[in-house]
Amino acid sequence: MIGIAVVLAAGGLAAVASDAGAQPASALSQEGWKLWQSGQMAEAEKKFEAAVEQDPKDVSAWNGLGWARFNGGDSVGAVEAFDQCVKLAPKHPAAQNGLGQVYLSWNEYEPAEKHLKKAAPNAPAAWFGLARLYMLTGEYDQAKRWIRKSLTQQPGDADLKRLLESAKKGELDEETRAKMVGPGRPSEAEQKLAADPDRLTVPQAWQLLNRGQPDKAADAFAKILEVDADNFGANNGMGFALLNAGEAGKAKAYFNKCLELEPKAAGPMNGLARCLYSEDKLDEAIALWEKMQKQNPGVNAATVGLASTYLEQGEHAKALPYYQQLLKAYPKNQQYRQAVEACEEAIAQGKDAESDKKKQS
Repeated sequence: MIGIAVVLAAGGLAAVASDAGAQPASALSQEGWKLWQSGQMAEAEKKFEAAVEQDPKDVSAWNGLGWARFNGGDSVGAVEAFDQCVKLAPKHPAAQNGLGQVYLSWNEYEPAEKHLKKAAPNAPAAWFGLARLYMLTGEYDQAKRWIRKSLTQQPGDADLKRLLESAKKGELDEETRAKMVGPGRPSEAEQKLAADPDRLTVPQAWQLLNRGQPDKAADAFAKILEVDADNFGANNGMGFALLNAGEAGKAKAYFNKCLELEPKAAGPMNGLARCLYSEDKLDEAIALWEKMQKQNPGVNAATVGLASTYLEQGEHAKALPYYQQLLKAYPKNQQYRQAVEACEEAIAQGKDAESDKKKQS
């Protein structure tokens, strides 16, 4: 949900493209937007850089350069480009939104709020940015307003609906907070990585992983870790890349490193539990998922892990409440519905492994 909001944030792309004329800078800018649309951020950045070199007053190219850099992992460079854009066009909604999104990713809420509010009247993509900001700062009444506005754009979004319920209750659970909070302003090592064309950024490496290319992703994460051994995102990504490639034993070291950096981080905790599960250390995996569930109340990866593992062990009474939580959150999921029915039937027939253990003892 959060990622989608950022990707859509350059709103007004069609208008930009339609304004492109025959001038070389305009043509380069148009090519840059096409590349940006297809997810080719490095190539798009080169086109936009060439465009602003030819015409330093090309507002569209400066805006495009900001988004290509930001979506490509160079948030510092993105601010430089967005700043140039708003110097030329102070009310430019997409560039104001871009600045707001960058500062939000840096957890610098005051400048983020300023720019997102400037963007909001003409850039709906800024609405979720403001919702996210106010949830993180605990200003839940403000958050409700912007979540509701976001729901007018995506009325069926289950995540937005859950977020609105949290805002109404005046709370934000730790797992959701962990997903919403930004990575912070890049360190010098991270800026060095962003400036090195031979190294992919952490988001780019994750894209490889999400596309089902764990080996290539692992190579990319390894190169990042050569420069920045304490990079949380790269360690977490390396862990999942190795886990997905069947190397659970090697993956554990990276998940443990993440938990040294952020002891309550849900992602690597789930990754480590999955490693233990793959090694048939089910009791240890369950213990870790239970810890994760306690620290992050609500439906999450731990809920899924506990439900499926207890069911696999025939402990239907323990699996049932987790499947009930999952079904409540995802009422159309037939797998969860069938699991609830199977657990209830087994319990009714006295076919629960835990009950059998008690009878035998």
